[in-house]
Amino acid sequence: MNIFQVISNLYTNRSTKWIVDIEETTIAPFVIQKWLCMNDRLRIQTRWLDKYIFVLTPKQYLSLAWSIIPKENKAPFVKYIKKQDESVEFDFILTKVRQQFKLSDNDFRAVRGLIINAIKKDMIPWFGY
Repeated sequence: MNIFQVISNLYTNRSTKWIVDIEETTIAPFVIQKWLCMNDRLRIQTRWLDKYIFVLTPKQYLSLAWSIIPKENKAPFVKYIKKQDESVEFDFILTKVRQQFKLSDNDFRAVRGLIINAIKKDMIPWFGY
C-alpha cells in the first residue's frame, strides 16, 4: 500500500481492518505526518499527533491518526506546500550591510527585521550608505 492509499484510508475508511493488513516496514509515521500537516483543516489534530511520531510504532500511529481525523466521503485535495518568495524592498541596502558586518545566515535572519525597521524610521542616511 502506498502513501496516497494510506492517506485516503485515514480520511475515508470507517473500519480499521486496512491498518492490520499493512506491513510496518513499508510506512513511516513522519511521512504520513508531513502529508497530514499540509491540510489546514487538521492543524489541531496534526499538532497533537506530532508528539507521537517517533514514540509509537507505525501501526499504532496510524490507529491514533485514524481515530482523530474526521471522516469524509473522499480524501481532500491538498496542494504541496511551496516555499514562499521573500522579496524584501530594501534588499540592495541589506546586502551591503550584511557584507560590511560579515553577518552569517542565522545572524542576518535574526537582525534583518530590526535593520528594516531602522531603515524605515530614517531612510536618508541609509540611502547615503
